[in-house]
Formats: sequence, C-alpha cells, structure tokens
Amino acid sequence: MNAKPMPVPLKIAVFRALQLGDLLCALPAVAHLKRCFPDSILYMIGLPHMKSLVERYDFIDEFIVFPGYAGLPELPTPDLAEIDRFVQEMQKRDFDLLLQMHGSGTIVNDFLKLWEAKRLIGFCPDRRNANKDWLHYPDDLHEVDRHLALLEHMGLKVESTDRRILFPLKFSDWEGFHVLERQVNLRHYAIVHVGSRNVDRQWPLSNFKYLAEYLHHRGLQIVLTGTVAEENLVDEMEQLLEIPVINLAGKTDLGVLGCLVRNAAMLVCNCTGISHVAAALETCSIVISLDGEPNRWGPINKSLHTTYNGREELDLVDMEAVIDRMLQVH
Repeated sequence: MNAKPMPVPLKIAVFRALQLGDLLCALPAVAHLKRCFPDSILYMIGLPHMKSLVERYDFIDEFIVFPGYAGLPELPTPDLAEIDRFVQEMQKRDFDLLLQMHGSGTIVNDFLKLWEAKRLIGFCPDRRNANKDWLHYPDDLHEVDRHLALLEHMGLKVESTDRRILFPLKFSDWEGFHVLERQVNLRHYAIVHVGSRNVDRQWPLSNFKYLAEYLHHRGLQIVLTGTVAEENLVDEMEQLLEIPVINLAGKTDLGVLGCLVRNAAMLVCNCTGISHVAAALETCSIVISLDGEPNRWGPINKSLHTTYNGREELDLVDMEAVIDRMLQVH
C-alpha cells in the first residue's frame, strides 16, 4: 500500500514594515494566528532592523526583509529594479495567505496585490470596498485590538487573553544585563526615557527633570536610556538634572534593554517603543502621549500603567501621587 502524501503546510505571510512599538502591538494577533494554524509556515515581512526583534518569537518561522516602497517613510525608496526583484521573490514564495497589517492600506494594498498570494486579507481605507477579505480600517480601537479585529473578520475566535503584548527575554540577554548591572552598580532604580523617533512627540525635558528628581528623592537611582541617535538628547537631560544619574543611552541592545526594563521599579517615557516593552514585561510606567491618540497607543493594563495626553496641560504635582501609588504596588 502506498503511503499517503504528507499534507503541504499553509504558507502564511504578515506584512507590517513599521517600527518597534508598532510591531509589538501587532504581535498578539500574529501569535494568535499561529495558534489557529499551528502547522502553517508563518512569515513576517518587515523593516531590516526589526529582524532581531522578530527572531525572539518562536511562532514566526521566517523573517523577510522589506526593502521599502514609494510613499512609505520608514525606509528610503529603492529603485524600481530592486522593487521588481522583491515582488518577483514574493511571487515565487506562492503564499497561501497574505495579511496586510501595515495600516489602512491607502498605499500598500495595490502593491501587495502584485505579490499574487492565493488570498490577500487586510485593512482598507474606504468602507465601500469592505468585504470578506477587506475590513474597513477601525479608527476607534486600541492598536492591539485593531489587528485582533482583523482575525475576527477572518472568522477566527479571539479571547481577551489574546491581547497580551509579548517580549521574550533570552538567557544571553540576562547575561549581558548582569554584566552591565555590576559595571554601573544598579540597585533600586527607575528608568527615564526622554527620546521618541518623532521630535514632535517628545515631552519637554524640564518636565522629565521634575519627575526624575522626585523619583530620586523617593530613593531610586535614575537610569537614562535612549538609542544611539538619541545620545545627544539624553546627554542634555543629564546636564539638566541636579542629581546623579546612570546614562545608558546607546549602551544597550534590545535584549539587555528588555532586562533593564523588567527589573526597573518603574519607567517614565514618551509613548514610544520602550513603553510597549514595559507593557509586555509588566513594569509600572508613566507614559506621555503626544500623538493625540493615547487611547490607541497607551498600555492596556491601567493598574500598572498610566497614560497622559501630553497635548493637555498636566499637573506635575498630581503626577507625584501616581508615582507614589505605583511604587507601593511594585
């Protein structure tokens, strides 16, 4: 008797070529997708520098580097020949299902159609085009829930437990953290992160100074973090402060930063990638949102995290009481 041929696994690809925080908010849906199709091969297509993040997740089988496309600001626009090569590569992959989780689809939907996946599902900007494969972009949902809603639109069942953001830490991350911990003599500390990729979304340093000095007087070491590109801004913050600080801007990779956040008493930051890392690792945080959408991007767990609309006038003295409550919880 001839053996039955092994079933060919579904090839599912997710397109989200965005930055750290954007990607973290979509990963709960990606993880749930893999749970629903455990035998599938799941591909993530994203920005080159997100490769180290995506490789942390065992539910993603392969990361595909996206070269960029006209109208998308995250990368310089490649020449037409490079775009054509990438499209041909995607066509050869012969995806069974391609999910557009990049945004409303104004720019990318027609581009993704060129990849010739057997089925393309995603968001669309015009309600008139909504159908079984296209969900009108829901503006009123949290960023995590938006992508879970797309899975529900596909007919998949979603539970409240599927909303959790994930950020796994590896043994090597902790090894690097413990080396750093000894080098700078970390003890009981709070993180102050003054940077944000968009300068318009950075809270004034004078406000961060007030909260940092209050945390210091509460007995915490103050650790300043930031990317290499933010080193000058963080140095400016250090000069402004009248207390000792530990300046780690540009000195941590993503994994060590995750460990640093996990062990912190609390985090004070703009609404940026590190705020979503803190949400994943359940570290108390005060998040200042200057994008005008605090309900979309702020951490979901309100008992651990407080998000302020930075476009409104904020009472820094009142924020001291929030800090006190959070430190009692921690």
